[in-house]
Amino acid sequence: MQLPLSGKKILNTREALQAGKLTKMLEESGGAVFEVPLLKISCKITNENKSFIQNLSRFEWIFFTSSNGVHCFFKLLSQCNLELPNLHIAVVGHKTEEALKQYGYHAELVPEIYDGENLVQEFLAKYKVNGKVLLVQGSRARDIIALGLKEAGIPYEVIIVYENTFNDDAKVTLKRLLRTKNFDYITFTSPSSVEAFMMYQDGVLRLQTNPVFVCIGKTTEDKSKELGITNTISPSMYTIEGMVQAMCETTK
Repeated sequence: MQLPLSGKKILNTREALQAGKLTKMLEESGGAVFEVPLLKISCKITNENKSFIQNLSRFEWIFFTSSNGVHCFFKLLSQCNLELPNLHIAVVGHKTEEALKQYGYHAELVPEIYDGENLVQEFLAKYKVNGKVLLVQGSRARDIIALGLKEAGIPYEVIIVYENTFNDDAKVTLKRLLRTKNFDYITFTSPSSVEAFMMYQDGVLRLQTNPVFVCIGKTTEDKSKELGITNTISPSMYTIEGMVQAMCETTK
């Protein structure tokens, strides 16, 4: 039986340490995958952050908005020989929850739709908050959760535990592949990856024959459309598994 993505060329733009899982799933569905990591993730183990986490008991809730945030936050705790106190925990989605479980913790709140808007909406609808919220984020995180908390009058603080930067080393490879390969699908797993792609493609995208841009969720899809990419799809479940399923469904 022919696999659903057999013969399809797919550009995987995910960060290098995370690209492999998506590539494996795509290849298992028959796709020919080319990896070009457009972003670089690096934890911020700074003296400022080490000082910040010394008194986490001043918070009632802690919000994790990505799996990268979870890993870098607990790396920071480990560097300081600290443990997370007994706080209420909210995460933006299933993958972030899975990352949290690796450290022995469970989330009290996971929104039904995996994005910041729904996280803050469900939080405000379900809980009466008396204390302060800690937002654990990356350097390119949107401020949608912070704005929601501010509008609701809930005090919060933000700690940036990782830098999310464009991978300049990817530019030459990206342009070469866009010139020499005609892609059926190009994947985006964050708004930042869309921004990096549009900056690095440098006009070469016009050589492609209308590829489908597969976005992990609505926020990423909105950024794509904002930057002029219109042929987009996104899954109902905002995960890489959902992305693969959405691609397979387009071939039926």
